[in-house]
Amino acid sequence: MPEAARDPIDEPLLAIQDLHAWYGESHVLHGIDITVPRGSVVTLLGRNGAGKSTTLKSIMGMVPQRRGSIRIQDTEIIDLPPYEIAPQGVAFCPEDRGIYATLDVKENLELPPRINRSGLSTDQVLDLFPNLRERLHSPGSKLSGGEQQMLAIGRILRTGANLLLLDEPTEGLAPSIVEQIGSTIARLKQQGYTILLVEQNLKFAMSVADYHYLIDHGRVVASYDRRTIQHHANDVLERLGV
Repeated sequence: MPEAARDPIDEPLLAIQDLHAWYGESHVLHGIDITVPRGSVVTLLGRNGAGKSTTLKSIMGMVPQRRGSIRIQDTEIIDLPPYEIAPQGVAFCPEDRGIYATLDVKENLELPPRINRSGLSTDQVLDLFPNLRERLHSPGSKLSGGEQQMLAIGRILRTGANLLLLDEPTEGLAPSIVEQIGSTIARLKQQGYTILLVEQNLKFAMSVADYHYLIDHGRVVASYDRRTIQHHANDVLERLGV
């Protein structure tokens, strides 16, 4: 398990500069600049189609047309393929969760390869998400949305990654499950993980994150820390269309 960060403010784990990305001829990201301090939780806020998910996929090398700089610690990864990015200690939990319907919970958990020995064991994941222990031999197709989200997060924790990219982890979930996901993120932060998550639920984002970036039309249009976003919440909600 990663060690807790000593001084996250002065030690960025992820630094993105002037990131551009394209899908074919469609220019989606227009010079994104983001810093994610080690041991922090950072959210990307914005409307649907603003470029939030594309930013996460660009970090993972899943968008082939990219330009700019993406650095994890001191390593430039902008030109690396996904299978060389994951060993840098980064894991991605997609919006659709990527659960294999024909595999049971245990098989889904143990499917991804470990990148180092610091990954959680299956028992540790089940301690983090007790709901899954009761469903250990249930196929993925039989899980609720909340159980699928827990499984998707638990699966990447087994890899040993210390930078977690979470795409809309609370979308479509009941309030009680959203609260459980928030508690899990807080616990992971205490254990030293660094988390970059895409969110549209501002209330949830404000409850878990240290820093926020507001993205619109592929650009960062505002940034806030935990204190300043309190004073701009109405403006952010208006930009989110809520």
